[in-house]
Amino acid sequence: MSSLYESLQFLLLDVQKQLQNIEDALDHQDPAFIEKSLNLMDYIDIAHLNLLQRARHEYQSLMHDSSRESQLIVQSYEHVGHALKALAKQLFDMAVQLKKICGSNLLHKHNVFSAFSDLSKGLSLVLPAIDSDSLGLSIDICRLQNRIHQACQLQIEKYKKQLRTGQQTDALLKASFILKDIDIMGDALLRVGEGIISANLGQFIQIDRYHALEASINDLKQDISLPDLRIHSMGETKSGCTISGVRSSKETEGEILAIFKEGKKQKLLEEKKGIDSWNKKFPGIAPEVYSYQKTGDKAALLFEYLTGKTFDKLLLQKERKPLKAGLKTLFVTLEDIWQQTRIDEIHPANYMQQLEKRLKNIYKVHPDFNLKGLQIGDMKQATLEKLVKQAAKVERKLKVPQAVYIHGDFNTDNILYDSVQQHISFIDLHRSEYLDYVQDLSVLMVSFYRMTNFDPDVRQLIRLAMEAIYDFGQSYAEKIQDEDYSLRMALGLGRSFITSTRFVFDKEHAKSMHFKGRYLIEQVIQLDKANRKKYEIPKEIFHD
Repeated sequence: MSSLYESLQFLLLDVQKQLQNIEDALDHQDPAFIEKSLNLMDYIDIAHLNLLQRARHEYQSLMHDSSRESQLIVQSYEHVGHALKALAKQLFDMAVQLKKICGSNLLHKHNVFSAFSDLSKGLSLVLPAIDSDSLGLSIDICRLQNRIHQACQLQIEKYKKQLRTGQQTDALLKASFILKDIDIMGDALLRVGEGIISANLGQFIQIDRYHALEASINDLKQDISLPDLRIHSMGETKSGCTISGVRSSKETEGEILAIFKEGKKQKLLEEKKGIDSWNKKFPGIAPEVYSYQKTGDKAALLFEYLTGKTFDKLLLQKERKPLKAGLKTLFVTLEDIWQQTRIDEIHPANYMQQLEKRLKNIYKVHPDFNLKGLQIGDMKQATLEKLVKQAAKVERKLKVPQAVYIHGDFNTDNILYDSVQQHISFIDLHRSEYLDYVQDLSVLMVSFYRMTNFDPDVRQLIRLAMEAIYDFGQSYAEKIQDEDYSLRMALGLGRSFITSTRFVFDKEHAKSMHFKGRYLIEQVIQLDKANRKKYEIPKEIFHD
């Protein structure tokens, strides 16, 4: 990495010279310094290009290196380089404005020089921060952004007062724009600090997220500090929450201490409440919450890392035994949960109402599903809206059993199976509520089907999993004398098949799901009252 470090040194040195020339131009009221600053931009472009070329060379040399940390360090150098280039571009634009401005005395102010001083200090800390084993200096770089912003805002407010006098309006406006440029440079400096922090922690992280993680780690019941930790991305939810694994840098790479989740406050508050609720109703099924932090409309959740594989991972093993064992344990667990959480109240799922609410979003992704006025000869195909309204009338007449506590987002990637402990765990619990148990089963079945892996062995396992879930539900329905299980399941599957198409961009697969959903809804509508009790879902629907 020495050549990459050297390239960054040259880039940083040129940006520091550029900044110093601007300061000297303002301090000495000498336009010659502005020209010097402008002339440096070509050198900065070359230095930045050299940095990127060196980074590309490092990537190639690391192609066979399994060390993700080495790759991230290269990415962090790139990130810092881009931020320095952005700062330099802002300095260049400012120098161009300074050439035009008359009365640069307006910029000969304490707040302006204070902001420049902080920018200069931040740049001087870059290399020491990269060399340091602690995060203190990189955090100091990030903190300077706020000081720069405050100094710029204070001066802009003073300009606003002067503008009300109606004097020097043109010069005041130009001076205000230059202060805005300096403020943006502070943002670039912040990104430099974040890049260095990211290299140390093992994942790209913004300073707000760093503070949330720092506060959360302080609540972790372990003698460990944030600099001793590494974090790595584990994905992002559909609601935009980021999920990371937290592990000690002193331990083996696979040993995760906790899960750190960050996103919108409302979503994470709902998830925390869901986890707490599950731990009261059915202890051991949900993770333990270590910490919940909130700032503005954002929040962070640190909770227990649960062992096991999600059901989508079990499926991709292409072996029947692990999946069969996982489903068997899941069914036993579900029956225990339903027996323990059953209440006297009835809470219909209202599948057709759920579907109706999501139609607009479905049509945005698949406008061809909106078949209004489609007619072939004398045959006119009913719109989906019409089918939903007709099915809703039937649904209101169906008998719904006593409500049980359900997961609410029962997808294959939200259920963990630990084959060693033969234990099931639930994650992503922000939608848990009392409802018809068929809601969870139908969502899970379609969650299997919508997977866009078309390997014949995988599709065969998907079919078997769907059949097993349906049969389990039917067996449970018989135990509790739920006579309308198949009808509600047909509507639940119809709802899930159609609504899930908004997450599927493979046209053929989405069409298959859409037609299956319509078919099931049409079947329920066409049944006369006498045949409703005899209805069973044709298992051919589970085939591709």
